[in-house]
Amino acid sequence: MSSSTEPSATIRRSYAVGDVHGCCRTLEKMVEEALRLEKNDTLYLLGDYIDRGPDSKGVLDYLMQLSETGFDIRPLLGNHEEMLLQSAAGDDMSRRIWYFNGGFKTVQQFGVDAPTEIPPRYLDFLCKLPRVLSTDRYVLVHAGLDFSTPDPINDTSRNDMLWERGTFVDTGRLGGRTLVTGHTTNSLSEIENSLMTGHIMLDNGCWTKSETRFGNLVALDMDARRLIVVKNCDSAAQPG
Repeated sequence: MSSSTEPSATIRRSYAVGDVHGCCRTLEKMVEEALRLEKNDTLYLLGDYIDRGPDSKGVLDYLMQLSETGFDIRPLLGNHEEMLLQSAAGDDMSRRIWYFNGGFKTVQQFGVDAPTEIPPRYLDFLCKLPRVLSTDRYVLVHAGLDFSTPDPINDTSRNDMLWERGTFVDTGRLGGRTLVTGHTTNSLSEIENSLMTGHIMLDNGCWTKSETRFGNLVALDMDARRLIVVKNCDSAAQPG
C-alpha cells in the first residue's frame, strides 16, 4: 500500500468494493495491488465484511487501519454487521440467526465465547456505518432500495436497505444515478452485464471457492465504469 502523503497523480479516483465476508488477504490484495489505493482516492465498501470467510476480525482491523492512517474509506453497513450488533446487544433471536449465517465462526475468530464479549472498538466502528451513500453518478447501498416509496433514498426502511433482493430500479427517481449494491451473489457474467444497466451488482461470493463463476472480490472503478476482479486468495472458507 502506498503510504505517501502526496498522491502519485492529481486525479482523485473512486472505487466501490463488494461483499468481503472475512476474506482479509483478498481485500488487502485488492486494495494494495489491484487498486493501488492512494490517500487522495475514495474507497466505498458495500457491507458484509464479516462471516463465512476465515478472518472477519482481520477485515475489520484492516478497514480501521486504513481509516486511521488517512485513507478515505467509506464503508456501508451490511446485514451481517447488523446481525452482529444486535447479537452483541443481547438479542438471542438475532444471535441464533447470525450463528446460522456464519456468526459462530466470527465469534471464534475474535477469540471470545459470545458476541457480547467482542471488544467495544469493533462495535463502535460498526455502529457508525451509514446505510446509504450518494455521489453525483451513483447511489450505494448494501442490499437495495424501495422504489414504491416517494423518495427511495430517504424513505426506504432500514430492513430493506440491508436485506432487499429486488432487482427493479427506477434511475429517474435517483436523479439519473446508478444504484450499486452487494448482498445478492451473482456470477461474473451477470455482474459484467449489470454495468450496462441502472443497477450494478458487485457480490460474486468472494468467500466461496466451489464454482469457477464465483469466488472473486469485485470492485467497480466508478470513474471508468469498469470492473476490477481479484480471485479469492484466502485459506478455505469456514462454513457457519
